[in-house]
Amino acid sequence: MAEYIVVEKNNELGRIAINKSVIASIVELSIQEVENAVVIPSTRLKRPITIKVEKGALSVFIEMNLKFGANVNATCELVQNKAYENIQFMTGLKPKEIMITVVNFEN
Repeated sequence: MAEYIVVEKNNELGRIAINKSVIASIVELSIQEVENAVVIPSTRLKRPITIKVEKGALSVFIEMNLKFGANVNATCELVQNKAYENIQFMTGLKPKEIMITVVNFEN
């Protein structure tokens, strides 16, 4: 079942909503833009990017890999900033939090 985030309540033309998978795609593109960050592919059972909306606040939870030797703090901060900027620019939504978990290091 598709889950949507309501951007604009009912007006004379209808309701504007964004599918959560669109936000996840924006976050995935943001990870790809950062040099030492590596996207973990989604499977049927595991989604490395989770989008939640509670009390009108958007939260993004990211699991990703880093390249070996990368500065963890600096890379995660770049991913957070890039994801925040891209979500805000493309959807107009401002995430309350973007939490990152580094799962693995790879060559």
